[in-house]
Amino acid sequence: MKSKNHISYHHGSLKDALIQTSLEMIESDGLKNITLRKLTKKLGTSRSAVYRHYDSKDILIKAVIQAGFEKLDTNIKSTLLEGDDVLKRLYNMGKVYISFAIDNPNLYRTIFGHELMKEREESCDINDADGDTGFHILVAVIEEGHEKNIIKKEDPILQATVIWSMIHGISNLLIDGHIHIQDNIDALNELSFKTLINGIKN
Repeated sequence: MKSKNHISYHHGSLKDALIQTSLEMIESDGLKNITLRKLTKKLGTSRSAVYRHYDSKDILIKAVIQAGFEKLDTNIKSTLLEGDDVLKRLYNMGKVYISFAIDNPNLYRTIFGHELMKEREESCDINDADGDTGFHILVAVIEEGHEKNIIKKEDPILQATVIWSMIHGISNLLIDGHIHIQDNIDALNELSFKTLINGIKN
C-alpha cells in the first residue's frame, strides 16, 4: 500500500513527475534536500525506474534547471507578445518577472545561483537558442520600439541586457530581504520602469 506522501502519476509519465516533484521540493525544502531516495519515496517508485530516465542525479538536476527556466520563460514570453503597446509590454514583463521571483524564491535562486553555474550553462546556452526565448523576444520588442520611434536606436541586445539586469537585481534584492517594501512592489516597479524608460525612449 502506498503511503499518503506518495504522488500518483500516470503510467509512462514518470519522467515528467520527477521534474515536477523536484521543482516542488526545491521550493519547499531547497535544492540540497533533493535526493533520489526522497524522490522515489514521494513518487512510490524505485531507483532503477528513475535511472531509466536519468543516469544520475546531476543529469536530473540539469533537466530541473532547464524546466525552471522554461517556467519563467513561458511567463515572460506570453507577456511580451500580448498587445501592441511596446512600453506597456515591457512594463508588464517586469511585473511578471518580479512576481515569479517572489512566488518561487528558492527556484529562482537555484536557476540563477552561482552554485549550479556550470549545470546552467550546459542546460541553457542562450547562444544556441533558436530565437524563441524570453530574452530574444525582449530584443525583438525593443527592435519594434526602434521601428516605431519609441525607443532610442542603440544596440538592442545591450538595451535588453540593461532591462533584464535591472529587473533581475530588484528581484534578488526583494527575495533576499534587502528591500523591505513587499506591500508596495507595484510602486517600486513603476518608478524603476519610468527611470529606465526615461533613459532609453525617444
